[in-house]
Amino acid sequence: MGLTTTSLLSSEKFPVIVPNSFFSSQVIVNKSRAEYRAIITKIPLQTEDLSKVPQISDDVKSMLRSNAKVFLGKDVPYCFLSRIESSYAELTLGYNLKHMRKDELYSAEQDILLQAVQIIKNHGVALGSTWQDMSSK
Repeated sequence: MGLTTTSLLSSEKFPVIVPNSFFSSQVIVNKSRAEYRAIITKIPLQTEDLSKVPQISDDVKSMLRSNAKVFLGKDVPYCFLSRIESSYAELTLGYNLKHMRKDELYSAEQDILLQAVQIIKNHGVALGSTWQDMSSK
């Protein structure tokens, strides 16, 4: 950090010169030093079997709590029905993943998403389509 400007590295590792005045009005978070990464995922469901959602939600939360890569130190994982439309319902999952390399992070997110979808299918509920999905067909 210099007197009037600061040199930073972009995600592509290129130097970027930023005026120090930028930092006086911004909150700066260094994600690379964080203990965990917050993840929020939304899964659309068909609306025929909404009575099964509470059990699905409980099973997904249990799966998240038992996953070794989920960080449980700050906030507990959550899963709830966050939206209902005429064509679909939306299940929202939120959890914190432990600090790991980017490839491990994406792999962990994928594994959790696939496990959540498997739980949904095990309860006999089909994945839904959002209105945007239907309008693009």
